[in-house]
Amino acid sequence: MNPRGCLWLLMLPLAILLLFAVLGSFYAVDQTEQVIITQFGKPVGDPITEPGLHFKLPLVQTISRIDKRFLEWDGAPVAIPTRDKTYIHVDTFARWRINDPKTYFVRLHDVRCAQSRLEAILESETRNAIAKHDLIEIVRTDKNRKPLRD
Repeated sequence: MNPRGCLWLLMLPLAILLLFAVLGSFYAVDQTEQVIITQFGKPVGDPITEPGLHFKLPLVQTISRIDKRFLEWDGAPVAIPTRDKTYIHVDTFARWRINDPKTYFVRLHDVRCAQSRLEAILESETRNAIAKHDLIEIVRTDKNRKPLRD
């Protein structure tokens, strides 16, 4: 084999490796998301919230995309007793947004964990709020208002 053929055989894998390294070092951030760059699993630097094309170290750093929009949580309908022991069916929901992406990433890491934590807090607080009041206090805005019929 001639020397030029051997040189091409050596240069081709290096060129492919270089191409992958260059392509792996750029990433795009959409206007609906924010990005946390992690290096060996730990966040590095500030979160990137501006849309556009950005640079990272290939193979060493990875990106985690976090939604910037309002997210929704919808709880399951449950029967909750009031203070006067009357059961009412309550369907809870919430809308939430991630304000501090770095803290969110370190503590919760993904939306599923955040939804789980929200569910525990909101269902507990809803139960406590309803259990403190009689049914008439929950349904009516004025305690002195008389029902049309009992």
